[in-house]
Amino acid sequence: MIDERPLEKQLESTVVIRFQDCDPFQHLNNARYIDYFMNAREDHLKHYYDFRIFDVFEQTGHAWVVTKNQIAYLAPAVMLEAVVIQTQLIQMTENILVVEGLMLDKARQRLKSVAWIEFAFVSLLNGKPAKHPDEFMDRFQPVRVDGIFDPDGFSARVNALKSAYRRQAAS
Repeated sequence: MIDERPLEKQLESTVVIRFQDCDPFQHLNNARYIDYFMNAREDHLKHYYDFRIFDVFEQTGHAWVVTKNQIAYLAPAVMLEAVVIQTQLIQMTENILVVEGLMLDKARQRLKSVAWIEFAFVSLLNGKPAKHPDEFMDRFQPVRVDGIFDPDGFSARVNALKSAYRRQAAS
């Protein structure tokens, strides 16, 4: 049975930057940001939507694979720092999803990183694109945040977010 309550659009959690994920400067290693965003999104789907991506694999024989990552590093995340990670669905087609991730300081005042991660839904049997099930589209179309995604607009989005957080810090 599917819960009929409206689903939240912007999901968030707090995580601690781990020692083993840092470089000698005690900054989060650039390659590890993607892991933090991916782990947060998986946790968000489970916590906010009671949706487990691995159940989809087992039930349908289809899975999401990452086809593109775009990431901007704006301020360092440092060892043992608690950071807030927000994720939201910004694009959805019959077989593509794009998720935006924001990493912020604990006070949500300083933007540390922005990521867009594109996923394709594919058959595990042949690796070819697959169509999202109608039930999936019906359930998650309402949580898509419109007005953010533009296939060529990542840099513009990063600049707009930086300006917004600067204005917020100045006020």
